[in-house]
Amino acid sequence: MSELAYVNGVFGPIADARVSIEDRGFQFGDGIYEVIVGYEGRPFLLDEHLARLRRSAAAIRLEYDFDTAPLEPIIREGLRRAELRDALVYVQLTRGVAPRAHIIPPNLRPTLVMTFRPLPTVPEELRRRGARVMAVRETRWANCYIKAITLLPNVLAKNEALRHGFDDALFVTAEGEVRECTSANVFVVQSGKLLIPPRTDAVLHGVTQGYVMECAAGMGLTVTERAFDIAFLRGADEVFLSSTTLEILGVTRLDQDPVGGGEVGETTRRLFQEFRRRAGRGT
Repeated sequence: MSELAYVNGVFGPIADARVSIEDRGFQFGDGIYEVIVGYEGRPFLLDEHLARLRRSAAAIRLEYDFDTAPLEPIIREGLRRAELRDALVYVQLTRGVAPRAHIIPPNLRPTLVMTFRPLPTVPEELRRRGARVMAVRETRWANCYIKAITLLPNVLAKNEALRHGFDDALFVTAEGEVRECTSANVFVVQSGKLLIPPRTDAVLHGVTQGYVMECAAGMGLTVTERAFDIAFLRGADEVFLSSTTLEILGVTRLDQDPVGGGEVGETTRRLFQEFRRRAGRGT
């Protein structure tokens, strides 16, 4: 089997999976999610992803008993059943099913959905040339640290960037402060040091971002959190993105301007190699 779904205790083909039209995830976007990769059938950074899912659940007061109904065995069983060498695991928790109303009824049973699909590969040509990124105005809510399923601003920004020939969109505040891309965190390399935007409530605290920081520390690279603006980013020595599916991807163009001479930088390449080595992915 190459693709698999899990809905509230039942595994089966994705085409047969169903949830109620009165699910609050469908009606209100009232839910949270995680995206996890499985390398050779083994989930990567699973504890960190599940810890973030718990934080997201707590932040929106979604009541799911992670202790008596743990997700880890379901994820591992799904990977076993799917028999995929490298898998993309999507985990979604919504508040559950109830007649549509803004007031949340008590004692709802959360809806748990998972899908197991082949992990998409980043094209080698994209890795070689680096990503082209378009700056867009920050239009999202103030709590982007919650990995909520309400992603319409991200979807619209990503598709607008693609329409203009870019690979992704970069959210920038009205004051020019850099936040993150639609589904990736931003790193800057400047004078041999790494910078990231502050991990406030306004950005997602990336699991892969944290792993990259560990890789950097192992290489003797300093990582600093501080705010910086779009002008600073344009003049950086190197820029790269991190995410679960991208791992590490260099950025070589911001709007119409080359970044770092228009080529993927040496520090980015070294970090990517270290990431792959530590993750058991080769180089």
